[in-house]
Amino acid sequence: MNNNKIRKYARCIKKEENNLPADNSDDSEFSISGTAALGILGGTFLVGLVSGKLLCMLMKDR
Repeated sequence: MNNNKIRKYARCIKKEENNLPADNSDDSEFSISGTAALGILGGTFLVGLVSGKLLCMLMKDR
């Protein structure tokens, strides 16, 4: 008997459940501390401020 049927959609394959801890899995979200997040925001702000000042100084010279 032929078990091959013509299907419009492919069958879903069941995923095997891994018993790995959440810390070692690749699916975990990226998380940083609040201090690091504020440092990144502050650094971005300062870089934008300095580059804006430099652009203003260059535009005034013309």
